[in-house]
Amino acid sequence: MSQKALRFLSVAAACLLSVAALPAVAADWPHGKSTAVTLSFDLDAETVWWDDPDSMSGAAGPLSQGRYGPQVAVPAILAVLDRHELKATFFVPSWVAMQYPDTVRAIAAAGHEIGAHGVRHVPPTQLTPEEERQRLRQSIDTLVRVGGSRPLGYRAPAWALSDATLDLVREAGFLYSSNLMDADLPYVHASPAGLVELPVSWVLDDAPHFWFDESTWNKTIRSAEEVRALWQEEFTAAHAGKGYFGLTMHPQFIGRPARLRMLDQFISWIESHEGVWITTCGAVAAQVAAAQ
Repeated sequence: MSQKALRFLSVAAACLLSVAALPAVAADWPHGKSTAVTLSFDLDAETVWWDDPDSMSGAAGPLSQGRYGPQVAVPAILAVLDRHELKATFFVPSWVAMQYPDTVRAIAAAGHEIGAHGVRHVPPTQLTPEEERQRLRQSIDTLVRVGGSRPLGYRAPAWALSDATLDLVREAGFLYSSNLMDADLPYVHASPAGLVELPVSWVLDDAPHFWFDESTWNKTIRSAEEVRALWQEEFTAAHAGKGYFGLTMHPQFIGRPARLRMLDQFISWIESHEGVWITTCGAVAAQVAAAQ
């Protein structure tokens, strides 16, 4: 597997962390809703295709796929969200915010949440604690300057947390993390105290289904309908359990026309269910924090 794919797909460190947390108990969602749904998009652009993040070098073909995200996919995604009158969360590396400020401003102007996602999509596991602290600050400063508001949440590149990440995230003033796979429902960490966790899952991420590069020639790219079936199964179970359903998507993957049409139809299908609250990650985290 290439280093690019490893950077994106390596989550072993996050899975192996021993994190003390309060029990994962569903919050009382607003307006009598039974199930909270978040649609999140990691706007990585070229950062996941660099051979070397320091020199920002890479092959022209993969880099062009990265550019597809902010240049083509995001406007189409915003149109779908606007049609459904929904707000979503976009996790943006600060390099991407600087490279594509008009895209980030369009996201913010449409009322969507912008979360932190590192600087150049380098996993915290590759950084010292002080480097990680500095990059969190740099990310916050850039997103405030470009997006106009301070990010409430942090999603680590590749969900790959270091031993220090959660403490540093709390120290930096974030409300929530969205990185761990140890629960079906959002919860509040006991240490660091007060930090909300919005759990993630590979089955609810578009990358395992759609990711393809020069190292994955023996991998089948799943059809949009296959992925829709998987997500419908997962939502049905979450809704029956009166809980939480959080999708992680990437504009350069989900933004392809057929896949985006599937997402549009999938959102309509979710909306056909009673008791569903579709909102931002920040709104869910605030509700969970307030319930403690």
